[in-house]
Amino acid sequence: MELSKTDLFFCYDFALQRKLKAKGIRFVFTGLTNSLTRTWIYFRTDEVNEIIKQHVKQED
Repeated sequence: MELSKTDLFFCYDFALQRKLKAKGIRFVFTGLTNSLTRTWIYFRTDEVNEIIKQHVKQED
């Protein structure tokens, strides 16, 4: 199986990461960007996409 960027979600938002964690969604890996900010990488699933949509709606 070959993965592409469209199969992954790169999360740079701590509040969104906490929501994903609260829903029991585990990240694939985490790391630091060049500017030393934390990022979490998730498999992009329907559930992850729905949580992202809800998060964006709440910010509007």
